[in-house]
Amino acid sequence: MINAFKNGWIILRISFKIFKHHPKFIIPLLVVWMIYAPIVLHLTFWFPWEVYSSTQIFPIMFSVLFIFSLLLTFSCSMLLELIQQLESGEKMSISKSIRHTIGFNFLAIAMLAFAWAVVWFVLLIIQSLSSKGKGRVGGRERVSFSTQNAAVALGTHTGGSWFGFLLGSLEKGLRMFVFLTLPAVAWEGLSFRPAIKRGRDVFEKRFTEFGTGFALTGLAILIFFLPPAIISYLANWHTVIFPDWVWWLTILYTAFMWSYSIYLEQMFTAELYLWHLWWEKEVAKAQQENRPIPEFSAVPAPSIFDDIYEFNDDKKTT
Repeated sequence: MINAFKNGWIILRISFKIFKHHPKFIIPLLVVWMIYAPIVLHLTFWFPWEVYSSTQIFPIMFSVLFIFSLLLTFSCSMLLELIQQLESGEKMSISKSIRHTIGFNFLAIAMLAFAWAVVWFVLLIIQSLSSKGKGRVGGRERVSFSTQNAAVALGTHTGGSWFGFLLGSLEKGLRMFVFLTLPAVAWEGLSFRPAIKRGRDVFEKRFTEFGTGFALTGLAILIFFLPPAIISYLANWHTVIFPDWVWWLTILYTAFMWSYSIYLEQMFTAELYLWHLWWEKEVAKAQQENRPIPEFSAVPAPSIFDDIYEFNDDKKTT
C-alpha cells in the first residue's frame, strides 16, 4: 500500500510537470468545454423540459451524454496521440493527432464512448430518482438565467448528500477507467472489445495505484474548485452580492479548471498505463534471462523528459 501511494504520487507529480512544459495538451479539452458549456446552459435555462414526457426525455438525455462522452474520448485520444508523438521522437502536431484519431481510432473510440454513455445514463437515472420534487431539471430547480446562475450551473458538484457524493465518485471512477482503456486504442491499436479487456487487465494489476490516483486527483480537483465554491457559498448563504465581472471570471476559471481536471485524470491514467507497459517489457526481459520478475515499483517510471523514446524501441537519442 505504501509503494502504491508512492507510485501514485510519482505519476501525479509527472502529470503536473508535463503540463508545465507542454501546456498545449489542454487545448483539445478547452475546445470540448466550449461545446459543453453552451449545451449545459441551454438545457438548464431554456430547454422546454415540461413539454416532454419521461419516455421522451430519456433518449434526449442519453444523446447528450453520448455527445459528451464522444467529445471527451476523442479529445483525450488526441492527447494520447501527442504523447506518442513526443515519446517517438517526433515533433508534436495537433493536426496530425486529429487525422490519426479520425483515420485509425474513431470506431473504437465511438464504441467506447457509447458504452460509457450507457453506464453514465444509468447513474443519471438513479440520481434523478433520488431527487424528489417537481420542477427539477437534472436534480436542480429551474431558475432564470443570470451570470451567477450560469456560473453555478457550469460548476462541478454532486450535491451535499452522501448519496450524491457516492454517485459522483462512481462517475469519476467510470471516467478514469475509460481513460485507462483509451491508451489500448491509441497506443496499441486495439479494437473495442480487446481494448476493454486490456484496460481491465491493467486496472486489476494496478488497482492500488489506480485507487491512489483516484484519491489524489480527487483531492486536487477539490482544491481547484474551492475558490468558486467559496464565492457561491457567500452568495447563497450570506447574501453577498458580487458584480457580474466576478461571475464572468468564475466562469472562465471554471472552464480552465474543468479542462485541467480532465487533463489530470487522463494524464494520470496514461502515465500509469505507460509505466505498466514498461514493466511488462522488463518482465519479458527477466523471463528471457531467467531472472526474478521485478516488482512494479522496482521499474523506474517512464518520463517524457529523459532521452528514452518509449515508443521507439526504447532507444536513446544520439
